[in-house]
Amino acid sequence: MAFTVRKMEETDLLAVQALFARMQTKQPVTLEDPLIVVENDAGELIATVGLEKATIYGLLRTMVMDSAKMSSSALVEFIQMALAYAQTEGVETVFAASQGNATLFELLGFKRQETDAIPNEIKEMEHYQTVVEQDGVSIWAYVCSPFSS
Repeated sequence: MAFTVRKMEETDLLAVQALFARMQTKQPVTLEDPLIVVENDAGELIATVGLEKATIYGLLRTMVMDSAKMSSSALVEFIQMALAYAQTEGVETVFAASQGNATLFELLGFKRQETDAIPNEIKEMEHYQTVVEQDGVSIWAYVCSPFSS
């Protein structure tokens, strides 16, 4: 199955809101949200993920997908495409948060991060601050650029 990954546009807003409603995601969506959308080859919006950027760092957030239209192998492909997209946007290191065991992140090349290794640009993001307050949350990093330290 082919996918198209791109920035959310104004014309996507209703479809994204409908996806969030179907998946029972309570977070409201606006045009100001830095979302990446995924369409299948039929042109249906099947997944989104937020990419909040600060300098050379990015934070993946609010991943929402229609599991009825997306297999687990498609999920891996989606995350890989989102990482490639982040790199085209100038992001060198992508961070993500997870609760519990994050085998998928490990398989994709993410490395678990200690708090002191997370850049201040990420720590200052509202989403990061909200997520790290939860029990059992781990922060992961993926280096997009071979030139990053």
